[in-house]
Amino acid sequence: MNFNELSKLVYKKYGLKFEPALPGSQELFLLKSPVDGSTFAMMSRIKRSGHFIATLDVRCGDFSEIIRDLPGFSTPFRLKSNEWIGIWLKQVKEEAVESTLDYAFKLAMNPGKKVIDKQPFIYIPGEEDNQKYQAQVIKPRKNGKIIANHEEFIPSAIKKMMASYDYSLFPSKGRAKNFVHQGRMIADFNDNYNEEVYFKRFYPTFHDMNVKQLRTYFTWRSKIRKNIYEKTYRSYAYVYLYEILNNIGVENSQDGFNKLKEFNDNYVQKFDQEISNYLNKWMQDYVIYYDLTNEKEFCFKKEIAEDHFGEVLLKPENFAQNEVLAAFLKFSTYLANNVTRKKLKNEFGKILYQVWLTVSKVKLQNKIDFFHKYIAKQNLYSVDLFSNAVFYYQRRSGLKYVVDEKRKYFYKNNHTYCSSLIGLKRQKSDLNTFLHEVDRLIRIKLHLGKEIKPRKLDEPFLKAISRGIDEYLVRKREAERPKIEINFAYLDQIRADASKTRDSLLTEEEIELEQKERTTQNESADNESKQNVNESLPIKNNEYGLSKDETYFLLALLQKRSWKEYIKDHHLMPSILADGINDKLFDEIGDAVIEFNDNNEPEIVADYYPDLKEMFLGGEN
Repeated sequence: MNFNELSKLVYKKYGLKFEPALPGSQELFLLKSPVDGSTFAMMSRIKRSGHFIATLDVRCGDFSEIIRDLPGFSTPFRLKSNEWIGIWLKQVKEEAVESTLDYAFKLAMNPGKKVIDKQPFIYIPGEEDNQKYQAQVIKPRKNGKIIANHEEFIPSAIKKMMASYDYSLFPSKGRAKNFVHQGRMIADFNDNYNEEVYFKRFYPTFHDMNVKQLRTYFTWRSKIRKNIYEKTYRSYAYVYLYEILNNIGVENSQDGFNKLKEFNDNYVQKFDQEISNYLNKWMQDYVIYYDLTNEKEFCFKKEIAEDHFGEVLLKPENFAQNEVLAAFLKFSTYLANNVTRKKLKNEFGKILYQVWLTVSKVKLQNKIDFFHKYIAKQNLYSVDLFSNAVFYYQRRSGLKYVVDEKRKYFYKNNHTYCSSLIGLKRQKSDLNTFLHEVDRLIRIKLHLGKEIKPRKLDEPFLKAISRGIDEYLVRKREAERPKIEINFAYLDQIRADASKTRDSLLTEEEIELEQKERTTQNESADNESKQNVNESLPIKNNEYGLSKDETYFLLALLQKRSWKEYIKDHHLMPSILADGINDKLFDEIGDAVIEFNDNNEPEIVADYYPDLKEMFLGGEN
């Protein structure tokens, strides 16, 4: 058993907490009786061989002599007394520690009485008074008789409520159960008491107050219900909050939550902001316990934002580059005043986005990626709803509350659990190292600024950073290349204009001579093409809608004949012919049949060559 486990046991079972022996002390903690304030247990840390060992001193009275020599038990560590025993917490089973504390607690709660097995745990608090006693004159007798004091007036509702306390209940849960039972009895009561009586208790309840304190509280509560907020002692404020947390004096859970918000705005923020340290957590617990899904944005604003940034870094491909940059700014400090980022301005975010896309896909040999190794992991842990409050917790077998995709609460095996992304211990430091390496490699590859010393980072992630920067630079160069667009609608007009200009510069003799030569060449070329086409073209040559030029071009490629002279003479472009053929044969083949090689030369796709020969050449070799 360790310190935390012992502290939880003491609080849950007895409703008590260990207090530092001195303010700020981390070595000695005391457990005191709520009856007379006497110490009945001391938890301490003893240094042995450079390590701290957890020990517990317990006051067991006459019983100490019987158990002192048991394994793990000893004489007390902190004081010399036959009524105390010492326990090495690591050597004694939890059941034995709990039984010893039970005996000591009964002894502390019933001072001067003998402890028996079935003795109830009775806690009857004494009066608290912050005033010192002063000498006073005794009033003289009247007619030789002492005048009796009038009995203090107790409203019937308060008297009935006080009498309803069930002392037979075990303190660990009975205290909260009694509070809820009494609270429901007195929920509608209003008072108008003139005094304001001092009250200070840890985990205060109705049972801890005397009549004057109860009347002070109910008068103050009556004003709160009329939207009149006046400063009072903090313990009264906590009792009011405990009532609402247990849904006492509210119409429904939504009304209760609204009252918590109103009290926070009108009282806590104005008079006692220290309460907000607890109230903010209790409001979250309230919406979970009572399933107020419409209030999650209000109560879990910070958690939802953190989960969003975690989701961005976990799946960057689903988000924009500015969101990735914002996530890094959230989880690390490296980029806050980074020189490289300031120089590159918006470009830095683009580089970082591409780098993170690359890095996030890399996994180490143990199959873990950067996010789960250095940033956060999805964890399941137990949560204590309404901790540090007097709350009567009842089983909620169907409790299931979803804050977002990464944060869910549910009840199982008598415990409430939360599944959420938990930031790793060195998250900020490791992210700063990663961003330092991104910065260093950007400076090298972009020849930007002074080089900085490398930091230690897993080699696969370091290489991924380098690849990411290179990929960004390649895409940047591609984007910066001038794009040439040809409008083929004007191509014929350009040719016609060029031909006119040329013809206007020729003499009559040159024109006649050129016309004769062109006529001869065209006749020869037409005869050759017709002969080749007619010889090789199957009977159904127009079945696929190919034009004369497309047919010639395709057959030339299939028969591995020259086609360049034909293209030049007919002022054609191979790419346009290829596109036309690919489009018209797509329904038949299901793919492009002509592609251009590294030398920008058209060729038949090898996989489709046999099919095309069968279609257009009848399968001839």
